[in-house]
Amino acid sequence: MVLNDGAATEAGVTLAPRTKKQIQTELARHKICDAVVDCLDQFGYAETTINRVQERAGVSRGALTHHFPSKEEMMVATMEHLLAPVRNPIGANKRPDKRMDKAGAVERDLLRLWTRMVNTKEGRALVEILVASRTDTGLYGRIAPSLSKYDSDFNQEVVKLYRSVDLSDDDVATLWTICRVFLRGLHIQERFGSGPGQTSKIMKRFAQIIGPHMTMRAPE
Repeated sequence: MVLNDGAATEAGVTLAPRTKKQIQTELARHKICDAVVDCLDQFGYAETTINRVQERAGVSRGALTHHFPSKEEMMVATMEHLLAPVRNPIGANKRPDKRMDKAGAVERDLLRLWTRMVNTKEGRALVEILVASRTDTGLYGRIAPSLSKYDSDFNQEVVKLYRSVDLSDDDVATLWTICRVFLRGLHIQERFGSGPGQTSKIMKRFAQIIGPHMTMRAPE
C-alpha cells in the first residue's frame, strides 16, 4: 500500500493533503492490522489476544489501545483492511489467453482466487473473523454492513466480466457466491482431510465442474 502526503481527489473534488500525523496514524493502524492477521492465522480468533497483537506489532499497549480500545474494534478494522484490496474479482484485469477457451479461463480465475486470495494468511484470517461473528452478535452487527457492501461490489463486477452458459446472467453472481463460500469452507475441511495435497486436488476438480457453466465476456 502506497501512502503519500499529496492532495487526493474524490468524486472530482480535490481534498486537502494529509498531515504527517494523519499518515503516521494510518501507518500505525495498518501495522497493527497486519499483526492481527498474523495472529489470526497462527493462533485463531479465540487466542488472538490484545497482548499477542501488541507483541507481534511491536507497539506499546498505550499505542495499541489508542487506535483500538477493544478486540472487537481491532477485528472490525482488520476486516476492512482485508477486504479493501479484493473488492474486484481475481480476473478483473485479465482476459482469456488466446490459446485458452473461455471456460478454461474461468477455471484459471477460480484457481487464482484460491491460491492468491483465499489460501493465504489474509484469507484464513478473514475466515476466522467470519466464523467468530456467527455467535458474536456484537461483532456481526459491526461487520455485516461492510460484508454486504463487499458482496454487492463483487457481484456487480463479476456480471461485467462473466456470462452464464446455461443460466440467466443474473445467476452469474450466484455461481460466484457459491464459489466463494466453497473456497472459504475448504480451509476448514483441510483440517479434517488429507492435507494440502488433497485440498489442491479438490480445488482443481471444483474449478473443472464450475468452469463450463460460465464464460468470460468478450472485451468491449
